[in-house]
Amino acid sequence: SSQSWLKPIFVASRPQSQAKTGRSMASQARQRAPFRLLSVCVATSALLLLAWASIPTTSFSVGSSPRARSSKLQSVTTTPPFAAAGEVESSATAIFAAGGLAGFALAAASLRQRALVCRGATEREDSTLEFLSKKHAREVGEIRKLAGDIIPSDWDDVTLLRYALQHEGAPAAAAENVKEVLAWRSGEGKEIVAAAKDAIAKAQAGGGWDNTPVFAAAPHSGKISKYITPAQMVVVSTKAGDLVTCIRAATIDSEALMKDVSEEEMVQFFIYAREVNSFMADLRTRATGRVTRLIAANDLTGVSKFPDQAFQNALTGSAKKAVTLYPGYAGPTVLLNLPWLARMLVSVLTPLFPGAVREKLKFARTPMDYMKNLEDIVREPIRSQFVDDLQAVLNV
Repeated sequence: SSQSWLKPIFVASRPQSQAKTGRSMASQARQRAPFRLLSVCVATSALLLLAWASIPTTSFSVGSSPRARSSKLQSVTTTPPFAAAGEVESSATAIFAAGGLAGFALAAASLRQRALVCRGATEREDSTLEFLSKKHAREVGEIRKLAGDIIPSDWDDVTLLRYALQHEGAPAAAAENVKEVLAWRSGEGKEIVAAAKDAIAKAQAGGGWDNTPVFAAAPHSGKISKYITPAQMVVVSTKAGDLVTCIRAATIDSEALMKDVSEEEMVQFFIYAREVNSFMADLRTRATGRVTRLIAANDLTGVSKFPDQAFQNALTGSAKKAVTLYPGYAGPTVLLNLPWLARMLVSVLTPLFPGAVREKLKFARTPMDYMKNLEDIVREPIRSQFVDDLQAVLNV
């Protein structure tokens, strides 16, 4: 009958039914085999694509104006933060402010957070501060209540909103995260927090933005600055105001870099950068009324090998810490200029990825070969083309 598949459950003691069950299971196994093979192929291909993403997206930049909301792409440099399109120049000291901070590692760590996994694309339709504050008002209140008196007086609801976004629907977990962050900021991370605060004050002292004191105050910047310049990394803004760190991984001599610094020193440098960048994102959020995200764009032009293992370890370690210490800031990681085979796989396999993965990992499906040098994207006419293409990738 049409319900014969129920018989093995209710008449399991009959040998004939057991035989039918065995045949049925064998038949189902044969039917599932192609799908299992497809799943293996998808998983393998996904791992290969994610491996490319693990090439460093160490983002540094700070000079973006918190009030800037221009429709044109703005580079983050030592020029005043409100510089017009033609006034922005590239500078070796203009690369500071953490955006991606090991983009893949950060995206992977974020996906392990239950709140981010459950967040759907439809919930991103309105990222204004007013909308999100109303939506998460109850959770923010619960977080404040659960965390108790340890919350500093200068931590308002906008600050706690980041925790509600990271731990959506789980105020208890968010409150624990608040306690972790406060413990770190008053303990292990106290020097980094103080150094960043002092450097930001000096950078803004003239009414604009001078990136020199910010970079100079970074842990071990004297050694690291020899390997990370605007040729390797630049920071730009999307039309919506998000901060995007774009890095060309193939131009970083990670092996030589890690001979000059230890893994722990690199982690300290990255966390300092994240502290500065998060501060700027908060300023921009309050000034524009839109919750600013930190996005990593990884330009894979010329990539032929993975970076030095010690460098990868520092990236992964700092990225994991950043998820805990700076919740609710991370936007997607974007992969640009993938090899042609990877672009072909992306076109076929991306629709099969879970929604949470598609939201945290974006692929440019066509090459941006007009980017001969990374610094080109901070100068017209290329920067307008780049910001339009980047926005199109983010919108998919």
